[in-house]
Amino acid sequence: MQKMQQLIHFSLALLMVSGCSATKQVQNIVSPPAEDAVCCTRYQDVYWTPLNANDDIKLKIDSSSPVRHFSSGRSYFGAFQFSPRSGTVKLTLKSLVFHDQIFMPTLVFLDADYHPQKTFQIDSHQLRFSDVFETDRLEQSYQINAEQTPYLIIFTQPNQVGKTITIPHPAKRRAIEDGAPLPIVTDISVTTGYQGSLTMSVATESIRQHALQQSLPTSGNRTMVNRPISPKPDVKSNSWQHTAPPQTESTHYYQSAIEHAVSHHDIAKALALLDEAKTLRIPNIQQTFIHAINTMQAEKCGK
Repeated sequence: MQKMQQLIHFSLALLMVSGCSATKQVQNIVSPPAEDAVCCTRYQDVYWTPLNANDDIKLKIDSSSPVRHFSSGRSYFGAFQFSPRSGTVKLTLKSLVFHDQIFMPTLVFLDADYHPQKTFQIDSHQLRFSDVFETDRLEQSYQINAEQTPYLIIFTQPNQVGKTITIPHPAKRRAIEDGAPLPIVTDISVTTGYQGSLTMSVATESIRQHALQQSLPTSGNRTMVNRPISPKPDVKSNSWQHTAPPQTESTHYYQSAIEHAVSHHDIAKALALLDEAKTLRIPNIQQTFIHAINTMQAEKCGK
């Protein structure tokens, strides 16, 4: 009986330690920026990254990003200025799953005098699953009049932080598409946080057709306010990859699926499965594909 009580106490201690560790990990993800890190109170003082008329950028919003106190609370942010050549713009923003974390963006478009005009919130309804070309992500496109709203600021709201989004495992999604038995795999859970990896695509669909608006004069005189010309922040190109080791069931699934596709001469599907498996870092999957091709050719020669 005494040994049983000791075992129970030991198990409870382990649960408490693991619970504390998990709590600390979540706190690291959802901790807001420090109040003394706030860089500016006026939009005029923000550094605005100039965008080209057609542009593709990658951006890390993290502890090195500027901080502002928005009406919803403090947040790291990115600030951008559309090209003066742009009239109508198609803006596509993607927030990528990275290290089991994702950034839930809020977009605010401002006029030439830095007055907010439009606000959009990306949420989990805009979730797009990984494919051969891209990772899991939030994605949304917008039609913007860059003449009326030449400035864009991206941040997250505190009430959007700390939530969990469940993403079905790629092997399960593939099985559902193919009508195959569901593999025994664990779905992916990601946490919304104050930091994240984003990509943004800007496509000018119509050039500007009106003169640039003048800046708002300062109070008490007619001196024009000089808008700061912002140097571009570091938008290094990064490759985002799955970091968790593949599950055994996933390995078996992709191996058998590739062999089945090749045996039925569906090479296009086999290649798509091969690329998807490589993204998930399935071991020896290239050899599986080659072996399946060689087997198919040997069967042809035998006939």
